[in-house]
Amino acid sequence: MPAFRPQTIINSLRKNKQDDTRTRILKAATRLFAAKGYDATTTKDLATTAHVAEGTIFRHFDSKKAILIEVATNGWIEILTDLLTALSEMESYRAIKQVMRQRML
Repeated sequence: MPAFRPQTIINSLRKNKQDDTRTRILKAATRLFAAKGYDATTTKDLATTAHVAEGTIFRHFDSKKAILIEVATNGWIEILTDLLTALSEMESYRAIKQVMRQRML
């Protein structure tokens, strides 16, 4: 039986909390960048929407631009995943048009 290691449990809980905070910041950024635009969104806006202190944002990201890059990257990953799934299920390239229309409208 493995030894009981409280520090391992504590570290795991901290990591889960950090991941949750990072996810909240990214979700807030996605909403705010879409609604207000990147330039009009402040880190204070992001913090308020994500329910974190403004300084917390910079523990997870180097800059507001880094947040934008991750939001955009995640968006493209979702689009490409949908596209590849649709292509694997269809016999023609009309899947590209269909997936892009679903994602862009």
